[in-house]
Amino acid sequence: MSRSACTAVLAASLILAACGDQTTTPTSVRVAPGTILESRSSPPPPPTPNVTSILYDADASGAALLTRSDDFNGSTSATYTAVNNITSHIGADGGWQLYLGSQSARTVRLTLASQGIPVPDGSYSSNVEVYTGCYNAANAQVSLLTMAVGAVNGNCSFGVDFSSGQTKHKLVMSPNWTGTGRAMVTCNSAAGTSCTNWTIAVNTGVANAGVANLFHYAKNGSLVLDGVYHNSYSVNVVQ
Repeated sequence: MSRSACTAVLAASLILAACGDQTTTPTSVRVAPGTILESRSSPPPPPTPNVTSILYDADASGAALLTRSDDFNGSTSATYTAVNNITSHIGADGGWQLYLGSQSARTVRLTLASQGIPVPDGSYSSNVEVYTGCYNAANAQVSLLTMAVGAVNGNCSFGVDFSSGQTKHKLVMSPNWTGTGRAMVTCNSAAGTSCTNWTIAVNTGVANAGVANLFHYAKNGSLVLDGVYHNSYSVNVVQ
């Protein structure tokens, strides 16, 4: 065999030997500098900022509201913040929630028996959740955070969950419940592209304005309609 042929055979043998050394799977993939790889991480969850919730006792005309504050800070209104087991925030679904059910020092005053509901008027904290969610024209929920300054959404819900004795109730008006009224939410100010200040009031310009359904929760968690009543409220929410 010629010298050049021997050299070629030797080189081929070395290459095969090198390939045969790779008996384990590489632990990493070498990527050329500047290569953009597709991210496989999950998208970040939506923001759920804490907010200050201010409940008022009367509307602009001075008429007493059916859902009022506990006047904890004085009179005519009260401020609720996310302290001492109180939840006051914009939830992952973009709606506002004030939850008092994990404590008893703070309450919401509800006018119930005075409008014919077979539950006493009074101050409630047990299982109390006050909430609002807004919807677009297709009745899909939209986030309060994405509202532009000055924007008004009149297709919103307003609900109050509360317990009396051993029974949990829901008083609610919502696009999801035919024949009930709507809440109106206005964005008052923003930080960047996120709304940070809202007012919530009864939408007086729709059919059945102020009408709310009263339900109680059955043992299986379903809602049982008890009657059709009213609710009124005035809330300021500030991030």
